[in-house]
Amino acid sequence: MVAVVPPLLSDRPPEIPQKAGLGDRFHYFRGRSGRRYLFTAVSGEALEDFRNVVTILAEPAPGGRLCARAVVTVDALGRIGPQPDRAWPPVQGPVLCLVHLLAATEAERRAVVADLATHPMQLAA
Repeated sequence: MVAVVPPLLSDRPPEIPQKAGLGDRFHYFRGRSGRRYLFTAVSGEALEDFRNVVTILAEPAPGGRLCARAVVTVDALGRIGPQPDRAWPPVQGPVLCLVHLLAATEAERRAVVADLATHPMQLAA
């Protein structure tokens, strides 16, 4: 599943990692349901090593927050969504890659993407 989202700003980074000096590594994004999802920043090179995750492509925003531009599921083979030939959504400028590791099943990952997408019409299977 792929969702290109209008600006979705991250919540403030978690307090404990910030106090430990890891504030730039962890970010929360809040879905329409009000639920917060924890994402970990990874390098673009490392992203291809992750499987069965939800990934956000984001850019820095004012105030230390991040602005998500695309939210995708990555399957067990490293494919985006259910279609093996789907390309990563285009994002302009400096891109940060974030992964959500806490959705254990494909159904849970799809639900996270759906919750984070602000308009259901923007979802693409």
